Amino acid sequence: MSALQPKHNTTKTMAVCESSADVNQLSEAEWYWGNISRYRQFSCEEVNEMMRNTPDGTFLVRDASSRNKGEYTLTLRKDGSNRLIKIFHHGGRYGFSEPLTFPSVVELIQYYQNKSLAQYNAKLDTQLLYPISRYQQVVMEVDIDAVGEQLRIFHDQFKEKSKEYDRLFEEFNQTSQDLQSKQTAIEAFSEIIRIFEEECETQERYSKEYIDMFLTLDNSTETDNNPDELQSKVEEIHNSKKKLEEELRNKALAHTEVDKKINNLKPDLVQLRKIRDQYLLWLTQQGTKQTQINDWLGIKNEEDPYTLADDAHQEERSWYVGGMRRKEAEELLKGKRDGTFLIRDSQTQRGSFACSVVVDGEVKHCVIYRTSTGYGFAEPYNLYSSLRELVLHYRHTSLVQHNQQLNVTLAWPALSQQSS
Repeated sequence: MSALQPKHNTTKTMAVCESSADVNQLSEAEWYWGNISRYRQFSCEEVNEMMRNTPDGTFLVRDASSRNKGEYTLTLRKDGSNRLIKIFHHGGRYGFSEPLTFPSVVELIQYYQNKSLAQYNAKLDTQLLYPISRYQQVVMEVDIDAVGEQLRIFHDQFKEKSKEYDRLFEEFNQTSQDLQSKQTAIEAFSEIIRIFEEECETQERYSKEYIDMFLTLDNSTETDNNPDELQSKVEEIHNSKKKLEEELRNKALAHTEVDKKINNLKPDLVQLRKIRDQYLLWLTQQGTKQTQINDWLGIKNEEDPYTLADDAHQEERSWYVGGMRRKEAEELLKGKRDGTFLIRDSQTQRGSFACSVVVDGEVKHCVIYRTSTGYGFAEPYNLYSSLRELVLHYRHTSLVQHNQQLNVTLAWPALSQQSS
């Protein structure tokens, strides 16, 4: 590899490198199958069969059958069938239709992993949720038991990371409270110092004779109104304030350190959950019994909290009600069992959502934020790539970690038959 290029070749060289980088990035994507026949002689029919019975949002990308360079096909599972969507390429840009706005196929797919394809086609109201991994498909077909053991390993790792994440989050909240209380104490010290200093100034304005006369009226105030004693108290409070400010600085550093650990842990947690769910998806596709999956997951009861086959929770129409207002939500949920919930567009925070859920017989409301890192009830838990992922997680995780009044899970979608 040469270290230098002639100046007149610089622009051309950079363009080649960028194009090569895009190709390399695509070739490493698990959902990209390239020329699909290379993988164990798969035909398009076999790929269609492989995606049968998978949930909406399952997808893969392959080279277009036209063999035109730069053209690809997205295979998407939607409403019980496979949809073939052409990815066009022109002038270094990609997209499903004009204008082509994405600089690479990878960025196109990443965008629609977080946004609904309804932006492109109103009938495709789903995101790209479950990639069919070419790596897993080649390996997994060898031995289901081996896949199950891998599921066990990734699930255990996910649980350990989750425990660490929860511990750090609790520590984060505690240090936040400590910072707030120390800040309040410092403000109180400042007010006390102000009062004492005003008292000192007042004492200086009066003559010694007047002070002596004032002190004789109440001997109990003698110590407090002695100028030297007052000044001593002011200095003592100043010292206490300085000590508290030092503690505040140290606590702030610790708080920042915990925040860094949380942010460093978050990508690992998301990736482990993603891998675990892919193994679950593949095993489900192969018809593996739920009792066997439960055994790998270490679940003793018959119900699997990690199954991907929960139709009621998987279907957004069973819990998403769009622009429904707060009072309408309360009417709909009135008299329902605890854990019955719905999600609606927030009326007060544009671009966010509101979760309405029955807790102890009453309907409570909380905001679901949509941020650059994902959906969630609060930082640093805004990490779910879709509302569906959030619902599936909190189906078995209490909201109490975000609000002490919400000791409930999202157990029963309001518009499903199970909620009645």
